[in-house]
Amino acid sequence: MLILALCGCVWTSGFAEDTYVVVDDDDGHAPDPYYQAAVILGRMSDYEKICQLFLVTPEALTGEKRTAAMPVGNVFAQYPVGGVMLFGQNIESEAQLRQLTEQMRSQAASAGLNPLFIAVDEEGGLVSRVANKLGYEPAPSPNEIGKARDEAMAYAAGQYISGYLAPLGFNLCFAPPADTALDDYIEGMQMYSEDPVTVMRLASAMAKGLREGGVLPCYTHFPGRGSFEGVTLKKLSISRTPKEMRAWEWIPFRDAVANNIEMIMVSHGLMRMLEEDIPASTSGRVINGLLRGEMGYQGVVITDSLRMNAVTSKYKTGQECVAALKAGADILLLPPDIQKGIQAIQTAIGQGELSMARVEESVTRILALKIRMSVVTFEKNQR
Repeated sequence: MLILALCGCVWTSGFAEDTYVVVDDDDGHAPDPYYQAAVILGRMSDYEKICQLFLVTPEALTGEKRTAAMPVGNVFAQYPVGGVMLFGQNIESEAQLRQLTEQMRSQAASAGLNPLFIAVDEEGGLVSRVANKLGYEPAPSPNEIGKARDEAMAYAAGQYISGYLAPLGFNLCFAPPADTALDDYIEGMQMYSEDPVTVMRLASAMAKGLREGGVLPCYTHFPGRGSFEGVTLKKLSISRTPKEMRAWEWIPFRDAVANNIEMIMVSHGLMRMLEEDIPASTSGRVINGLLRGEMGYQGVVITDSLRMNAVTSKYKTGQECVAALKAGADILLLPPDIQKGIQAIQTAIGQGELSMARVEESVTRILALKIRMSVVTFEKNQR
């Protein structure tokens, strides 16, 4: 007999290490998130598994140019995605934003869906989508915090940001930036420091502040944007060797892996010394080889936005999703066309280019993280 029971999942109080959905199969299994994820996975259709990989804009689901409220009906019944990312155009007021995120959660639940990641870019400083739209004072930028070299300041920034994000319905923030600036790094990029140890300490402190406030942190942007030597609309060039980056830019990421950071975003940087023309987000040498293999990362890997020109110039629409999955990514962020992405994955599976087992590996990681972070409700699994 299988018993599923939800235990104390309250977002506003932060994440509890012992908050799980207890699974008892009469064989004495411990309430392990990966075991529980496997139970849920066994009750999902192949289509639901594929859709769980996607994190999209509301407009990708509604077909509207701008979505400030969910339409009548239930778009999640057609696309049971794993998450939604909001931008400034989705935000009008506090009341409207709370209503929008509640509508998304409610519609997802009524579609029998494991709950959504509801995500936003909110680093502080220039990247403060919610704060800027709602008239809040932005948190200090990573550059400001880095100049102060103040871990308490970084932690307070994470606390402050999660303090307004969580009540508005967000549970995932694409911060902190773990990129280490080089001498010639690109102006406008938000980075803590040119010293990787300083970056390591400040990123860890901000992540703690976010997590304790009930918002999941995500380290960005492996293998590191501080080493971009040239940026065009289509190319993000990294000329440094893996050996050089191991000794410098990867120090914060190695620390994050050692401390079980929940999620890491992979950029579209081109590691010229490793592969001439493959974005890191779709490179098996970068994700499976370096991040998962060499560094031993077992958590969730999310791509940077797949609608960026660095990717769309390389792949036929839909194929970027297949390439990222084959490379080892778990969450496919903002594909240019979700329907074509789903179809491309289905075709790749049908032709033996990609296996359903590979999809299930990623979905298991995603569900285990949702369970670990108290995101999962089980309406569907209690049927």
